[in-house]
Amino acid sequence: MKGIKETGRLFMGTCCLVYIILMVVLLYVKGVSACAYRLSLAKSQGYWEVVLRYTNLVPLKSIRPFFSLVSSFSLYDKIMNQIVGNILIFIPAGFFLPFFFEKQRRPLICSVTCLLLILFIEFSQVLTFLGSFDVDDILLNLCGCVIGWLLFTVPYLIFRFFRRITSK
Repeated sequence: MKGIKETGRLFMGTCCLVYIILMVVLLYVKGVSACAYRLSLAKSQGYWEVVLRYTNLVPLKSIRPFFSLVSSFSLYDKIMNQIVGNILIFIPAGFFLPFFFEKQRRPLICSVTCLLLILFIEFSQVLTFLGSFDVDDILLNLCGCVIGWLLFTVPYLIFRFFRRITSK
């Protein structure tokens, strides 16, 4: 039984490592092409002006067009990719945190940890010109983390409940 448990943790650790590598590629490497343009803008307009230009602090600003122009397929496709992508990319984070760290099984602790991780990513993207800072991304990413947390926690709690019942 111990060998199976260790193999499972090794498998999950490998999956987590692959996930982290994919996150770095998706969140940072794709922004390398825009970085040169933004650096040239920063030289002419100033660093903070360019940072502010690629910062959205208005909630639902980048999602709102989806609700008014659903009939336009290209817009629908683009917004759905943004919404679904921003949620899906953080579901594993919400799953791996409580798997590896017992304290992360508490919803508030896991949510705060995920929020800090997301804020770090958003700030690092905009400050390095490898992406932008978007409050909508934060909200959607956090939704993904909560879904991941639920995917881990609900079966875990059900398993513990049935184990407690059968051991009596």
